[in-house]
Amino acid sequence: MNSKKWASALLLAGLTLGLASCNKKQANEEPAPTHEPTPTHVYTITKVEVSPKEVVLEGEVGRTNLEEINFGEAVLGTGKFTEVTLDDNTITFTGKKAGGKFQAKVKSGGIILLPKYGKMPIEPELDKFKVTGDKISGILTIEWYHMYLQLANHKKQLITEEQTKVLTALGKANTSSKITFEGTLKK
Repeated sequence: MNSKKWASALLLAGLTLGLASCNKKQANEEPAPTHEPTPTHVYTITKVEVSPKEVVLEGEVGRTNLEEINFGEAVLGTGKFTEVTLDDNTITFTGKKAGGKFQAKVKSGGIILLPKYGKMPIEPELDKFKVTGDKISGILTIEWYHMYLQLANHKKQLITEEQTKVLTALGKANTSSKITFEGTLKK
């Protein structure tokens, strides 16, 4: 008699588990909610400063304007920044030069990645990057100027002999500069 009760209890437990697992399968078959894309935000640059503005390099190069170098063809190629666009984890800096823009991915910790060419990653660091209300700000650190020279050569980009000398001297001097920017959301 005892074995019949146990068999019935086991049968009932098995049926209960079977029905519960069927309900779970039906719940899992429902479509997962879709991820809504983050809206694109465009900011008008209200402040952009390069620090230091100039450096004095050894040899025939002498005094060098880092603003011209950083925004010029040999490094960013944008002209002075006028707009910043933030779209999900992509940030695009647009400058005064016609068609002058570069795009980067924002990584955790505020690091941005410029597109990689071959085995030469150039990663300017985006320090103190923040978006507060309708304001955006950050500091873009540019260093490893010798890598920009290698990048120009790799892309077969025509840069002047003067730009080549300056990038070489900046690389040898381990020069670092910061571009501080602030912007306001376009409405």
